Amino acid sequence: MVDSLKVILYGIASFFLNPILYLLFIALFVYSAQRVRRERRSFRVKAYGMFNSIFASIGPSLLIGMMVSVVLVLAGVSLKPGVLVLFSAGYLVTLLICQQRFLSPALASGITLAAAYFMPVIHTDYPLVNSWIIDIHRMDYLSFGIFMTICLLAETALVFFWGASQTSPRLISSHRGGLVGAHEACQLWIAPILFLVPMPDAVGAIGHWPFVSSGASFGFALFPLGIGFAQLITHELPAFATRQTSRWMLLTACATAIFSGVFYFIHLPLLIVIGGLIALVSRLTLVWYHHHLRETRPFCFLMPNNGLRVIGTIPHSLGARMGIEPGEEICRVNDQEISSVYEFYEALQKHAAYCKLEVIDRFGQQRFAKGPIHEDDDHKIGLLFLESDHWKFNQKTNL
Repeated sequence: MVDSLKVILYGIASFFLNPILYLLFIALFVYSAQRVRRERRSFRVKAYGMFNSIFASIGPSLLIGMMVSVVLVLAGVSLKPGVLVLFSAGYLVTLLICQQRFLSPALASGITLAAAYFMPVIHTDYPLVNSWIIDIHRMDYLSFGIFMTICLLAETALVFFWGASQTSPRLISSHRGGLVGAHEACQLWIAPILFLVPMPDAVGAIGHWPFVSSGASFGFALFPLGIGFAQLITHELPAFATRQTSRWMLLTACATAIFSGVFYFIHLPLLIVIGGLIALVSRLTLVWYHHHLRETRPFCFLMPNNGLRVIGTIPHSLGARMGIEPGEEICRVNDQEISSVYEFYEALQKHAAYCKLEVIDRFGQQRFAKGPIHEDDDHKIGLLFLESDHWKFNQKTNL
């Protein structure tokens, strides 16, 4: 009982001793702050608060982390300390790129496998480093292949179910210099995953990161799996775009699973390495494909001939309560036709306690949205339009 408790405590210690954990937390705050700054630059208000997006990532991270941990432990996946160090170094490389879209287990796994396979036999003056090098040369490629595949499936699930849950509306310039709308699906999840660590040389005391010895043949280690996702969506609604991205990720995970399955029968480490490189190239190609879509597909959020185009709604606002969705058009406000943000707010003041909107949805169907205006409702009722309000106001005052 005491030994089992030590194993658990040492596994938890490995989590908090990992410097990647703190770098991921810093990245989470930095990316969230950048998101708020971009929204304020477009609309002078924020759609989601910085801490709102941070807290929204906690539940999915813990849920996926728990599911991945159960699968890894039941599958008997074990990673030696040296391999864990090398994998952390791969994550460090993706963090140093300072791009949320590159923070992926696909890139980290590909870098780890390529470095492990081509690493020469070297000897240093540091015993701990030498032990890590030995661990890397004696890597269990099957375990790492399964580990990589499960992590890619976790990434797929996060993007599929939560990738479009809090997209960030933005105003950008089109190829011709005009104003168009866009949504950026951006999120960073930090999933704590648990797996086995071979511990043959037990010393019974806390040692250096990444692993501490417990006197058992196998111990546990917690690793902060960072999964970053960022996709600027201009050609369709965010939910459809992120699901297409998740299908791409699923195919990548299936490819690595095939190579791991073949390795089970043909013990050739190069197979796992090829699978890791395919995952790496696939993720880089996905980033290029997102850019290709923005350059070649027609824009979804364009200025309508009449009325105003809604780019987003602020959560818990009157616009959100009335069910106004991104991409819809507002044609009339309180039975008055509008063609600018200035006219929208002017018509809104006709009835200080009630709002009636004539809406055209993305299928061209007309409907009416009504709702009472409460005292705590913002005068803008939480709708973010394609036309920037301060720009239009300056136009009016200049006239």
